[in-house]
Amino acid sequence: MSTTVKSSSTLVRGAAIAVATALVAGSALLVGGAASADTITVPQGQTFPAESPALAGEPGYNYNTWHQGYTTAPALPQTVEADGLHISGVSQILKGYDTARTATTFSSVIAGASVTKTGDDVFLQIPLFNTPGTRTGYTTLYPTVAGSLDTWTTTSAIVGDDASAYPAGTSTLTVAQLDAALSTFDVLGAGVLTTAGTAAVVSSFSLNGDTYQFAAPVAPPVAPSVTITPTTITPADFVDTTKGFTVNIVGFQPNEEITVGLTLPDGTVVGFADGANVFTVGADGSLVLPNLVLTGSGAPQLGVYTFSVTGTVTAVQTATITVANAAVVADAPKPQPKLANTGISDAPMFASAGLGLLLMGFAAFAITAVNRRRRNA
Repeated sequence: MSTTVKSSSTLVRGAAIAVATALVAGSALLVGGAASADTITVPQGQTFPAESPALAGEPGYNYNTWHQGYTTAPALPQTVEADGLHISGVSQILKGYDTARTATTFSSVIAGASVTKTGDDVFLQIPLFNTPGTRTGYTTLYPTVAGSLDTWTTTSAIVGDDASAYPAGTSTLTVAQLDAALSTFDVLGAGVLTTAGTAAVVSSFSLNGDTYQFAAPVAPPVAPSVTITPTTITPADFVDTTKGFTVNIVGFQPNEEITVGLTLPDGTVVGFADGANVFTVGADGSLVLPNLVLTGSGAPQLGVYTFSVTGTVTAVQTATITVANAAVVADAPKPQPKLANTGISDAPMFASAGLGLLLMGFAAFAITAVNRRRRNA
């Protein structure tokens, strides 16, 4: 039985946005964007909203998150259960990259590609632009035969770099032909799809060097929490790169992505000096952020600062640190929490401690990590 797969108009639009966003930040983002060879855990309860028509930076933009690639979602919801991703009907579950990844051969993108599933056929999806750094030559490639990497189908016409021309719907493309036609191109994301009247459970799929594992999160051994050491600090120590403070995060889901921020006593919210406010906790649900200081112009405010940690699954957790004069700090208790012991590199983590780049640009302060010692299991 033949299989017909179409790219939704929003998928094309979203893919264009992904590359356009990268171009705004500079073409260097698109150079050498090889696969990172990561294993990404997609937790139970992950949702797949329909792809938004919003542009990058606008409210609702979601191409770079997990989403449903078709404008009309299937009647049955696509869900991640204990046994994997439940996908059925005309459904395209896709995760766009934050920035496009430039590839030099099609065979390198599909090296090690696979789908582990039960049930009906599931097809890998590779959205791409044929010309790097542009919106030119968009198509989605998928295996003509599910479970095979030998022959591929293109949803849009391909004008090859080798002067070849393959019309939309061509279903006999070999890997060698695609290597010749796509000498350098931008891969925009990775995904899987099913067709009308089918249903499957996908436990994992691998593509472009990454493995996406759909599984129920393991119950955390402890309740989620955030603690700060010390709990009270002088203004001088708060900005001293030899002192500062440490944030200890526990009880989150294994490998969960978290977003952090710091609320100043006057209500201003700031983030890390380099804008990198998203982290991934370890397999045991913990993460340590040591040697943090406040950077910027002027003296830090006296009062209570609130450090917040929000997970993709776990609700926001907070902890406070009080900045007070030396006499107050001298009287404060000095807890000695046990921190995770790992061997992560001490290589520099962020730019100069004096940058003062802001989260949301609200004030002339930011958090700076003195060393790259994000420790987790």
